[in-house]
Amino acid sequence: MSKKYRSQDPNQLELDLWNTSITELKDISHKNTNQNTSSKLSKTKQEPKIIEEVEETEVIEEKLITNKPKKTNDLFLPFTYEEILKTIGKDKSRLVDLIVPVTHFEEQIIQVVLDIENAGYLLFLYGVSGVGKSTFISSLKFQKYIPIQSIVSIDASELEQENQGDIKLKELLKKIKKEAIDFFSKNNNINDKLCIVIDYLENLKDEDNNNVKAFFRDLNGLLRKYPILMIWPVTVREDLENMQEFAKSFSSTMFHRKRPVIDFTGPPLDEYPNIVKKTIMFFNEGKNCYEFQLTDNDLENLKKKYESKPRERHLIRDYLKDIRSLWEQRTDYISRIAKNVPKPTEVWFIFSYPVAESVVARFAKQTPDIINEIWNADYKSLFVYISENNQRKADWSPQRLTLALSSRMLTTKIMYLPTNSLVSCIASYARDAEIPITNKDWLDPDQYSIKRNWLQKNNAKKTLQTTPLYLQLSGVSITLGKRKSGAVPTGLKNAKQAFEKINEDISQNKISDQRFNKAICLALKDVFRYSKHELNFKSEINHPHLTNIKPDILVDMGEKLVCLEFCYTNNSTPGYLADYVLKKLNKYMKQLEDNFGISEDLLS
Repeated sequence: MSKKYRSQDPNQLELDLWNTSITELKDISHKNTNQNTSSKLSKTKQEPKIIEEVEETEVIEEKLITNKPKKTNDLFLPFTYEEILKTIGKDKSRLVDLIVPVTHFEEQIIQVVLDIENAGYLLFLYGVSGVGKSTFISSLKFQKYIPIQSIVSIDASELEQENQGDIKLKELLKKIKKEAIDFFSKNNNINDKLCIVIDYLENLKDEDNNNVKAFFRDLNGLLRKYPILMIWPVTVREDLENMQEFAKSFSSTMFHRKRPVIDFTGPPLDEYPNIVKKTIMFFNEGKNCYEFQLTDNDLENLKKKYESKPRERHLIRDYLKDIRSLWEQRTDYISRIAKNVPKPTEVWFIFSYPVAESVVARFAKQTPDIINEIWNADYKSLFVYISENNQRKADWSPQRLTLALSSRMLTTKIMYLPTNSLVSCIASYARDAEIPITNKDWLDPDQYSIKRNWLQKNNAKKTLQTTPLYLQLSGVSITLGKRKSGAVPTGLKNAKQAFEKINEDISQNKISDQRFNKAICLALKDVFRYSKHELNFKSEINHPHLTNIKPDILVDMGEKLVCLEFCYTNNSTPGYLADYVLKKLNKYMKQLEDNFGISEDLLS
């Protein structure tokens, strides 16, 4: 079968190059806090261990210099937490050099920690995607004045096991308990405090309510026994409120009396210019912003534009991107690459097997409040499959993957189209698409075995209008969370046999997947025919700007081109999804490189 490949966020973890500090506590713990290399060197007589740290840092810096892009006139400004760690190596303590102090949120953390005595607390850390929750939590490890001895992160995404609904929460509780036992078996002092962070579990919508209740019941018992601060980052307000309700049904003492939630908004806007200056110097061999044609007025003027935005839109990640964009405009950098590209391209990978929603959720950003970013491919999730494969390592540097997932020339989304919607579109438009399957065959229990009303175009269009694909093309937000009962699971079940038969037709070369793509294209044309959105759908035609690229369906949205790539497969493993996306995405990137000469600085 002919498929095409392509793949963000860097979800990866968002970049907020800042940390917080409290002036009073800094003064008290000054002997234990080393804010920069010069202060470390000045204390070598009293603290000989610091010499080793400085020497180690210098070695890392030398290695970094050799790995820098050869064209030193080009600005290197990372946007994601992964990019930072990839650049600085294993020594995360170097992040101290990027600190810009803000006190508000550290004060709240300290308030909760100081009140921990015999029992622990659960503390939700709420903040929109990109505000810097992960960086903030990581920064706590470096602040000696915060009374936490150890911070342990548990990656909940690694606990997922298909078809075993309650396993993940049980495994999570088991890991929390193990970390607590290990820590307190070695630390008996009343001032020894442990912090456990739950990463990549921002909602419990996919979990059975009974399992969720059992989890919070057992967690309450665990916190009563061990004085732990448990931090749980959450991105969506509704998810926060739902989890709070579950937790409170067992015990209100699970939360701090004054601080059950930290509404995290990131560093103050006034600090954005300072953060940019520090970041530029750190990652560009000590060069200041002026050497990149960026002035104080540039940074301040951009900050003023942000002041007119709602507070929830103040994201340091976006500010850094805007600074980079300003530099690109000023130096004509991007125009050298994309001067012949009439429109930017987005590639949307569509998976339709019955459990696609759950699998796709592991690779796509779940930010329904930000329309343009929802379903964007997640950097971290895909990079795991690159780092574990030598062949992929040769193709994908971190910079190249970042450029492929989210750039002005190419943006990648990974989403699902419910199986029943796919089947009903194909079946109802089969005759128009010249698919050699009769209505009798569609209804035959021994063949496709679909419901009779699935042969009706109106039914197909009605179903299509509820899908992420339609909503994304329409620019409409979507309510996330898999439903465990009702019409959706029933529809998926009813479509399973037909979907398997369609895959069999394709794999045995009985019917070309191009015919099925044409049927979906016709359904999309019809459903948008009288819409206010002026969209142009064409199936199996060459991309106008990328030679040798023929997407399954090409959507001209006016300001951009969207390539829809449908993956017909019964293989629902995450590894297959990653492999499919990365292989096809590599073809898109090679076409961009061949046609428009992307700079080696962005690919090496």
